[in-house]
Amino acid sequence: MSSQKVYKELLRIIDLARDKVDDNIKEELSSNYGHVVIDCLPKGLPLMEDVVRDYLSGEKYVGGETILCSARVGDLLSDPTYNRPDVIDYNKCTQNVRKVGGYSNNAADILSGFLRPTGQVPLTKGNHRATMRYLCGLDPDVRVALALKLHKLNATLEEMVVIESKDHNRDCSYRVNQKGDSKFKSAYYAEEDWAENLYTFAEKYSIGIAGTLPDAKFILPSHSYLSRARKRSGDSIVGKYLKAFTENNCSTQIFGNSIIAGAAFLEYFGTIVSQVDEKYHCDSFSEMLDFYLNKRADFYKQLDPDIKNLTQEQITDSSAVNNSPGNELGIARYVYLYNEFCKKIIPGIKDKRYVLKENANTVIPFNGAKDSEWSTFLDDCDGLVRSIIHGIATSPFF
Repeated sequence: MSSQKVYKELLRIIDLARDKVDDNIKEELSSNYGHVVIDCLPKGLPLMEDVVRDYLSGEKYVGGETILCSARVGDLLSDPTYNRPDVIDYNKCTQNVRKVGGYSNNAADILSGFLRPTGQVPLTKGNHRATMRYLCGLDPDVRVALALKLHKLNATLEEMVVIESKDHNRDCSYRVNQKGDSKFKSAYYAEEDWAENLYTFAEKYSIGIAGTLPDAKFILPSHSYLSRARKRSGDSIVGKYLKAFTENNCSTQIFGNSIIAGAAFLEYFGTIVSQVDEKYHCDSFSEMLDFYLNKRADFYKQLDPDIKNLTQEQITDSSAVNNSPGNELGIARYVYLYNEFCKKIIPGIKDKRYVLKENANTVIPFNGAKDSEWSTFLDDCDGLVRSIIHGIATSPFF
Protein backbone atom coordinates (compact mmCIF):
# COMPACT_ATOMS: atom_id res chain seq x y z
CA MET A 1 0.00 0.00 0.00
CA SER A 2 1.07 3.58 -0.56
CA SER A 3 0.10 4.77 2.91
CA GLN A 4 2.82 5.06 5.51
CA LYS A 5 2.39 2.37 8.13
CA VAL A 6 3.16 2.82 11.80
CA TYR A 7 5.89 0.60 13.25
CA LYS A 8 6.37 0.43 17.00
CA GLU A 9 9.23 -0.43 19.33
CA LEU A 10 9.50 -4.03 20.50
CA LEU A 11 8.62 -4.65 24.16
CA ARG A 12 10.19 -7.24 26.45
CA ILE A 13 7.62 -9.62 27.89
CA ILE A 14 9.15 -9.79 31.36
CA ASP A 15 9.50 -5.99 31.61
CA LEU A 16 5.77 -5.66 31.04
CA ALA A 17 5.08 -8.20 33.78
CA ARG A 18 7.44 -6.44 36.19
CA ASP A 19 5.66 -3.14 35.60
CA LYS A 20 2.05 -4.30 35.54
CA VAL A 21 1.72 -7.18 38.00
CA ASP A 22 1.17 -6.16 41.61
CA ASP A 23 4.27 -6.67 43.78
CA ASN A 24 2.34 -8.72 46.34
CA ILE A 25 1.11 -11.08 43.63
CA LYS A 26 4.59 -11.44 42.16
CA GLU A 27 5.96 -12.27 45.60
CA GLU A 28 3.21 -14.81 46.25
CA LEU A 29 3.66 -16.60 42.93
CA SER A 30 7.43 -16.57 43.19
CA SER A 31 7.32 -17.91 46.74
CA ASN A 32 4.71 -20.60 46.15
CA TYR A 33 5.55 -21.69 42.61
CA GLY A 34 9.08 -20.40 42.00
CA HIS A 35 10.56 -23.87 41.76
CA VAL A 36 7.46 -25.74 40.59
CA VAL A 37 7.82 -26.95 37.01
CA ILE A 38 5.33 -29.74 36.65
CA ASP A 39 6.94 -31.32 33.59
CA CYS A 40 10.19 -30.87 31.73
CA LEU A 41 11.05 -29.29 28.44
CA PRO A 42 11.75 -31.69 25.55
CA LYS A 43 15.31 -32.95 25.83
CA GLY A 44 18.08 -32.14 23.38
CA LEU A 45 16.81 -28.75 22.25
CA PRO A 46 19.49 -26.27 21.15
CA LEU A 47 19.71 -23.05 23.13
CA MET A 48 18.12 -20.11 21.39
CA GLU A 49 21.13 -17.89 22.02
CA ASP A 50 23.29 -20.39 20.13
CA VAL A 51 20.88 -20.37 17.20
CA VAL A 52 20.94 -16.57 17.21
CA ARG A 53 24.74 -16.55 17.20
CA ASP A 54 24.97 -18.97 14.29
CA TYR A 55 22.28 -17.10 12.35
CA LEU A 56 23.98 -13.73 12.73
CA SER A 57 27.33 -15.17 11.67
CA GLY A 58 25.71 -16.26 8.41
CA GLU A 59 27.59 -19.55 8.39
CA LYS A 60 24.90 -22.04 9.42
CA TYR A 61 21.54 -20.50 8.53
CA VAL A 62 20.41 -18.42 5.55
CA GLY A 63 16.89 -17.63 6.77
CA GLY A 64 13.63 -19.42 6.14
CA GLU A 65 14.38 -22.26 8.56
CA THR A 66 12.35 -23.11 11.65
CA ILE A 67 14.39 -24.29 14.65
CA LEU A 68 12.78 -25.86 17.71
CA CYS A 69 14.86 -24.53 20.59
CA SER A 70 14.97 -23.69 24.29
CA ALA A 71 14.54 -19.93 24.86
CA ARG A 72 15.14 -17.79 27.94
CA VAL A 73 11.97 -15.82 28.72
CA GLY A 74 14.11 -12.73 29.28
CA ASP A 75 15.05 -12.80 25.57
CA LEU A 76 11.48 -12.85 24.29
CA LEU A 77 9.81 -9.71 22.94
CA SER A 78 6.46 -8.66 21.53
CA ASP A 79 5.72 -6.27 18.67
CA PRO A 80 2.77 -3.96 19.44
CA THR A 81 2.66 -3.02 15.75
CA TYR A 82 0.47 -6.07 15.11
CA ASN A 83 0.43 -7.96 18.44
CA ARG A 84 -1.25 -6.92 21.71
CA PRO A 85 1.21 -6.98 24.60
CA ASP A 86 -0.69 -4.03 26.06
CA VAL A 87 -3.68 -6.28 26.79
CA ILE A 88 -1.96 -9.30 28.32
CA ASP A 89 -4.44 -10.56 30.92
CA TYR A 90 -2.26 -10.76 34.02
CA ASN A 91 -5.21 -11.80 36.17
CA LYS A 92 -5.76 -14.78 33.90
CA CYS A 93 -2.04 -15.62 34.00
CA THR A 94 -2.13 -15.54 37.80
CA GLN A 95 -5.26 -17.69 37.97
CA ASN A 96 -3.75 -20.27 35.61
CA VAL A 97 -0.55 -20.56 37.65
CA ARG A 98 -2.56 -21.06 40.84
CA LYS A 99 -4.94 -23.51 39.21
CA VAL A 100 -2.17 -25.66 37.72
CA GLY A 101 0.01 -25.27 40.79
CA GLY A 102 3.00 -23.95 38.89
CA TYR A 103 4.06 -23.97 35.26
CA SER A 104 3.38 -26.87 32.93
CA ASN A 105 5.47 -27.18 29.77
CA ASN A 106 3.11 -29.81 28.42
CA ALA A 107 0.08 -27.55 28.88
CA ALA A 108 1.91 -24.57 27.44
CA ASP A 109 3.04 -26.54 24.39
CA ILE A 110 5.41 -24.75 21.98
CA LEU A 111 5.54 -20.98 21.63
CA SER A 112 6.19 -19.34 18.28
CA GLY A 113 8.53 -16.47 17.44
CA PHE A 114 10.69 -14.98 14.69
CA LEU A 115 14.38 -14.19 14.67
CA ARG A 116 15.14 -10.85 13.02
CA PRO A 117 18.53 -9.85 11.56
CA THR A 118 18.90 -7.55 14.57
CA GLY A 119 19.04 -10.62 16.81
CA GLN A 120 15.67 -9.76 18.36
CA VAL A 121 12.96 -12.37 18.83
CA PRO A 122 9.33 -11.14 18.86
CA LEU A 123 6.72 -13.75 19.74
CA THR A 124 3.75 -14.30 17.47
CA LYS A 125 2.16 -16.86 19.80
CA GLY A 126 2.80 -17.13 23.51
CA ASN A 127 2.72 -13.73 25.24
CA HIS A 128 0.65 -15.15 28.09
CA ARG A 129 2.61 -18.39 28.39
CA ALA A 130 5.96 -16.59 28.54
CA THR A 131 4.48 -14.31 31.20
CA MET A 132 3.32 -17.26 33.30
CA ARG A 133 6.71 -18.93 33.07
CA TYR A 134 8.38 -15.76 34.31
CA LEU A 135 5.93 -15.29 37.19
CA CYS A 136 6.92 -18.74 38.49
CA GLY A 137 10.15 -17.58 40.08
CA LEU A 138 10.73 -14.15 38.46
CA ASP A 139 13.87 -15.50 36.84
CA PRO A 140 14.61 -14.12 33.34
CA ASP A 141 16.80 -17.16 32.60
CA VAL A 142 14.09 -19.82 32.90
CA ARG A 143 13.26 -21.43 29.57
CA VAL A 144 10.34 -22.32 27.32
CA ALA A 145 10.11 -24.41 24.15
CA LEU A 146 10.02 -22.15 21.12
CA ALA A 147 9.56 -22.72 17.39
CA LEU A 148 11.98 -20.08 16.15
CA LYS A 149 11.40 -19.04 12.54
CA LEU A 150 14.34 -17.33 10.89
CA HIS A 151 13.84 -14.31 8.67
CA LYS A 152 16.05 -13.84 5.63
CA LEU A 153 19.11 -11.85 6.68
CA ASN A 154 18.31 -9.14 4.12
CA ALA A 155 14.61 -8.84 5.02
CA THR A 156 13.25 -5.32 5.50
CA LEU A 157 11.23 -4.32 8.54
CA GLU A 158 8.07 -4.10 6.45
CA GLU A 159 8.62 -7.58 5.02
CA MET A 160 9.25 -9.05 8.47
CA VAL A 161 6.15 -7.44 9.99
CA VAL A 162 4.00 -8.79 7.14
CA ILE A 163 5.33 -12.33 7.69
CA GLU A 164 5.04 -12.17 11.48
CA SER A 165 1.59 -10.61 11.47
CA LYS A 166 0.30 -13.28 9.09
CA ASP A 167 1.52 -15.95 11.50
CA HIS A 168 -0.03 -14.07 14.41
CA ASN A 169 -3.26 -13.42 12.53
CA ARG A 170 -3.74 -17.08 11.65
CA ASP A 171 -3.58 -17.82 15.36
CA CYS A 172 -6.00 -14.99 16.15
CA SER A 173 -8.57 -16.35 13.71
CA TYR A 174 -9.18 -19.29 16.06
CA ARG A 175 -9.55 -17.20 19.21
CA VAL A 176 -12.97 -16.16 20.43
CA ASN A 177 -11.54 -13.59 22.86
CA GLN A 178 -9.57 -11.57 20.32
CA LYS A 179 -10.93 -8.02 20.33
CA GLY A 180 -12.05 -6.37 17.11
CA ASP A 181 -9.30 -3.75 17.10
CA SER A 182 -6.63 -6.41 17.59
CA LYS A 183 -8.07 -8.51 14.78
CA PHE A 184 -8.06 -5.54 12.43
CA LYS A 185 -4.53 -4.50 13.36
CA SER A 186 -3.01 -7.93 12.83
CA ALA A 187 -4.97 -8.42 9.58
CA TYR A 188 -3.88 -4.99 8.30
CA TYR A 189 -0.20 -5.62 8.91
CA ALA A 190 -0.64 -9.08 7.39
CA GLU A 191 -1.86 -7.21 4.28
CA GLU A 192 -5.18 -9.01 4.14
CA ASP A 193 -7.37 -7.50 1.43
CA TRP A 194 -10.40 -6.78 3.59
CA ALA A 195 -8.37 -4.87 6.18
CA GLU A 196 -6.41 -2.87 3.59
CA ASN A 197 -9.64 -2.01 1.79
CA LEU A 198 -11.28 -0.80 4.99
CA TYR A 199 -8.17 1.18 5.95
CA THR A 200 -8.09 2.91 2.56
CA PHE A 201 -11.78 3.82 2.76
CA ALA A 202 -11.50 5.23 6.29
CA GLU A 203 -8.27 7.06 5.45
CA LYS A 204 -10.17 9.30 3.00
CA TYR A 205 -11.85 10.89 6.02
CA SER A 206 -8.76 10.83 8.28
CA ILE A 207 -10.35 8.05 10.34
CA GLY A 208 -7.95 5.73 12.10
CA ILE A 209 -8.67 2.15 13.13
CA ALA A 210 -6.67 0.45 15.90
CA GLY A 211 -3.87 3.01 15.69
CA THR A 212 -2.91 2.10 12.10
CA LEU A 213 -3.27 5.60 10.58
CA PRO A 214 -0.58 8.10 11.59
CA ASP A 215 -1.98 11.50 12.59
CA ALA A 216 -5.59 10.37 12.25
CA LYS A 217 -8.01 13.14 13.21
CA PHE A 218 -10.81 10.73 14.07
CA ILE A 219 -11.00 7.32 15.72
CA LEU A 220 -13.34 4.46 14.89
CA PRO A 221 -13.59 2.19 17.96
CA SER A 222 -15.32 -0.67 16.14
CA HIS A 223 -14.37 -1.37 12.54
CA SER A 224 -17.00 -4.09 12.01
CA TYR A 225 -19.80 -1.51 12.07
CA LEU A 226 -18.19 0.41 9.22
CA SER A 227 -17.96 -2.81 7.22
CA ARG A 228 -21.63 -3.52 7.90
CA ALA A 229 -22.65 0.00 6.89
CA ARG A 230 -20.70 -0.24 3.61
CA LYS A 231 -22.24 -3.61 2.83
CA ARG A 232 -25.73 -2.35 3.60
CA SER A 233 -25.73 1.16 2.16
CA GLY A 234 -22.75 1.30 -0.20
CA ASP A 235 -19.58 3.36 -0.14
CA SER A 236 -21.11 6.47 -1.71
CA ILE A 237 -23.82 6.83 0.91
CA VAL A 238 -21.56 5.90 3.83
CA GLY A 239 -19.03 8.38 2.46
CA LYS A 240 -21.64 11.14 2.44
CA TYR A 241 -22.32 10.52 6.12
CA LEU A 242 -18.64 10.38 7.06
CA LYS A 243 -17.90 13.53 5.03
CA ALA A 244 -20.60 15.44 6.90
CA PHE A 245 -19.44 14.11 10.26
CA THR A 246 -15.72 14.72 9.78
CA GLU A 247 -15.88 18.05 7.94
CA ASN A 248 -17.96 19.41 10.81
CA ASN A 249 -15.69 17.85 13.45
CA CYS A 250 -18.70 16.41 15.25
CA SER A 251 -16.54 14.29 17.57
CA THR A 252 -13.08 12.75 17.58
CA GLN A 253 -14.70 9.32 17.99
CA ILE A 254 -17.13 8.02 15.40
CA PHE A 255 -19.31 5.30 16.85
CA GLY A 256 -20.42 2.37 14.75
CA ASN A 257 -24.15 2.66 15.41
CA SER A 258 -24.01 6.29 14.36
CA ILE A 259 -22.52 5.34 11.00
CA ILE A 260 -25.07 2.58 10.45
CA ALA A 261 -28.08 4.74 11.37
CA GLY A 262 -26.84 7.86 9.59
CA ALA A 263 -25.98 6.03 6.37
CA ALA A 264 -29.25 4.11 6.44
CA PHE A 265 -31.16 7.40 6.85
CA LEU A 266 -29.43 8.74 3.73
CA GLU A 267 -30.14 5.49 1.92
CA TYR A 268 -33.86 5.59 2.63
CA PHE A 269 -34.40 9.36 2.41
CA GLY A 270 -31.53 10.46 0.18
CA THR A 271 -33.85 11.42 -2.69
CA ILE A 272 -35.69 13.89 -0.46
CA VAL A 273 -32.43 15.24 0.96
CA SER A 274 -31.11 15.77 -2.60
CA GLN A 275 -34.29 17.64 -3.56
CA VAL A 276 -33.86 19.98 -0.61
CA ASP A 277 -30.18 20.52 -1.43
CA GLU A 278 -30.95 21.30 -5.07
CA LYS A 279 -33.79 23.68 -4.29
CA TYR A 280 -31.95 25.63 -1.58
CA HIS A 281 -28.35 25.23 -2.83
CA CYS A 282 -27.18 23.71 0.43
CA ASP A 283 -25.98 20.51 2.05
CA SER A 284 -28.93 20.09 4.37
CA PHE A 285 -27.86 16.85 6.03
CA SER A 286 -24.41 18.23 6.84
CA GLU A 287 -25.96 21.44 8.18
CA MET A 288 -28.37 19.44 10.33
CA LEU A 289 -25.62 17.27 11.77
CA ASP A 290 -23.46 20.31 12.50
CA PHE A 291 -26.28 22.13 14.26
CA TYR A 292 -27.42 19.35 16.56
CA LEU A 293 -24.00 17.94 17.43
CA ASN A 294 -21.98 21.19 17.52
CA LYS A 295 -24.05 24.37 17.64
CA ARG A 296 -27.29 23.65 19.46
CA ALA A 297 -26.03 24.46 22.97
CA ASP A 298 -24.46 27.74 21.91
CA PHE A 299 -27.53 28.80 19.95
CA TYR A 300 -29.91 28.26 22.88
CA LYS A 301 -27.62 29.33 25.73
CA GLN A 302 -29.39 32.68 26.28
CA LEU A 303 -32.75 30.94 26.38
CA ASP A 304 -31.69 27.95 28.47
CA PRO A 305 -28.06 27.40 29.50
CA ASP A 306 -28.87 23.77 30.36
CA ILE A 307 -29.54 22.85 26.74
CA LYS A 308 -26.69 20.70 25.41
CA ASN A 309 -25.49 19.50 22.07
CA LEU A 310 -26.78 16.08 21.17
CA THR A 311 -24.51 13.07 21.28
CA GLN A 312 -24.26 10.13 18.93
CA GLU A 313 -25.43 7.87 21.75
CA GLN A 314 -28.64 9.87 22.22
CA ILE A 315 -29.50 9.57 18.56
CA THR A 316 -28.78 5.85 18.20
CA ASP A 317 -29.77 4.45 21.61
CA SER A 318 -31.70 1.23 21.03
CA SER A 319 -31.46 -0.31 24.47
CA ALA A 320 -35.24 -0.18 24.84
CA VAL A 321 -35.57 -2.73 22.03
CA ASN A 322 -32.54 -4.85 22.99
CA ASN A 323 -30.27 -3.06 20.51
CA SER A 324 -31.95 -4.09 17.28
CA PRO A 325 -29.13 -4.63 14.74
CA GLY A 326 -30.91 -2.53 12.11
CA ASN A 327 -30.85 0.49 14.46
CA GLU A 328 -34.31 1.47 13.28
CA LEU A 329 -34.70 3.78 16.27
CA GLY A 330 -31.59 5.70 15.26
CA ILE A 331 -32.86 6.06 11.69
CA ALA A 332 -36.24 7.28 12.98
CA ARG A 333 -34.54 9.86 15.23
CA TYR A 334 -32.60 11.16 12.23
CA VAL A 335 -35.96 11.55 10.48
CA TYR A 336 -37.20 13.60 13.42
CA LEU A 337 -34.06 15.76 13.52
CA TYR A 338 -34.05 16.36 9.78
CA ASN A 339 -37.70 17.36 9.67
CA GLU A 340 -37.30 19.68 12.67
CA PHE A 341 -34.18 21.27 11.22
CA CYS A 342 -35.76 21.86 7.81
CA LYS A 343 -38.83 23.64 9.18
CA LYS A 344 -36.88 25.99 11.47
CA ILE A 345 -35.38 29.38 10.84
CA ILE A 346 -32.16 29.50 12.86
CA PRO A 347 -30.69 33.03 12.82
CA GLY A 348 -27.01 33.04 11.98
CA ILE A 349 -27.17 29.43 10.82
CA LYS A 350 -30.15 29.04 8.53
CA ASP A 351 -32.21 32.00 7.34
CA LYS A 352 -35.10 30.15 5.70
CA ARG A 353 -37.28 27.11 6.07
CA TYR A 354 -36.61 24.22 3.75
CA VAL A 355 -39.93 23.25 2.19
CA LEU A 356 -40.69 20.92 -0.70
CA LYS A 357 -44.51 20.99 -0.63
CA GLU A 358 -46.15 24.11 0.72
CA ASN A 359 -48.96 22.30 2.51
CA ALA A 360 -46.83 19.54 3.99
CA ASN A 361 -46.06 19.60 7.69
CA THR A 362 -42.70 17.93 7.20
CA VAL A 363 -40.14 17.56 4.42
CA ILE A 364 -40.19 13.81 4.93
CA PRO A 365 -43.91 12.96 4.81
CA PHE A 366 -45.47 10.12 6.78
CA ASN A 367 -48.29 9.40 4.38
CA GLY A 368 -48.39 8.69 0.69
CA ALA A 369 -48.01 5.78 -1.68
CA LYS A 370 -46.90 2.33 -0.64
CA ASP A 371 -43.61 2.88 -2.45
CA SER A 372 -42.89 6.18 -0.68
CA GLU A 373 -39.63 6.59 1.23
CA TRP A 374 -41.34 6.35 4.61
CA SER A 375 -43.40 3.29 3.64
CA THR A 376 -40.29 1.54 2.32
CA PHE A 377 -38.44 2.21 5.55
CA LEU A 378 -41.39 1.07 7.65
CA ASP A 379 -41.74 -2.15 5.67
CA ASP A 380 -38.06 -2.92 6.25
CA CYS A 381 -38.27 -2.39 10.02
CA ASP A 382 -38.14 -5.40 12.30
CA GLY A 383 -41.65 -6.47 13.24
CA LEU A 384 -40.87 -6.06 16.93
CA VAL A 385 -40.21 -2.34 16.56
CA ARG A 386 -42.38 -1.36 13.59
CA SER A 387 -45.32 -0.29 15.73
CA ILE A 388 -43.30 2.32 17.64
CA ILE A 389 -41.27 3.78 14.77
CA HIS A 390 -43.76 6.50 13.78
CA GLY A 391 -43.87 7.73 17.36
CA ILE A 392 -40.06 7.84 17.53
CA ALA A 393 -39.83 9.77 14.25
CA THR A 394 -42.32 12.41 15.38
CA SER A 395 -41.40 12.91 19.04
CA PRO A 396 -38.60 14.83 20.80
CA PHE A 397 -36.07 12.54 22.48
CA PHE A 398 -33.93 15.12 24.26
